[in-house]
Amino acid sequence: MSAVKIPFKAYFKGPMLSGVKTYTSRTKAMGHPGDTFTAFGTQFVILSIQVVRLSEVSTCWLEEGCQSEEDFRRVWREIHPHVGYVDDQLVILHRFRKVES
Repeated sequence: MSAVKIPFKAYFKGPMLSGVKTYTSRTKAMGHPGDTFTAFGTQFVILSIQVVRLSEVSTCWLEEGCQSEEDFRRVWREIHPHVGYVDDQLVILHRFRKVES
């Protein structure tokens, strides 16, 4: 287990600290199961990592900290302006939870 760095946009602070956002999809693996990261002054642990299609992730919009499936797609396009949102793109889904102290 290691401490890793995973950046998050400021608008994910509320959903992460409240425990609603428990997924983050990335274009590369940001760690391994059991690794921890700190976001917004709070420690989280990665539970699992899985390769999935972006279309699968978009149906998990709440766990991604978004307001709707379209909101997830908008956020993805904002973060990835050159490629945009492509249903068939393979991404790395990281499932995590807040570490209770």
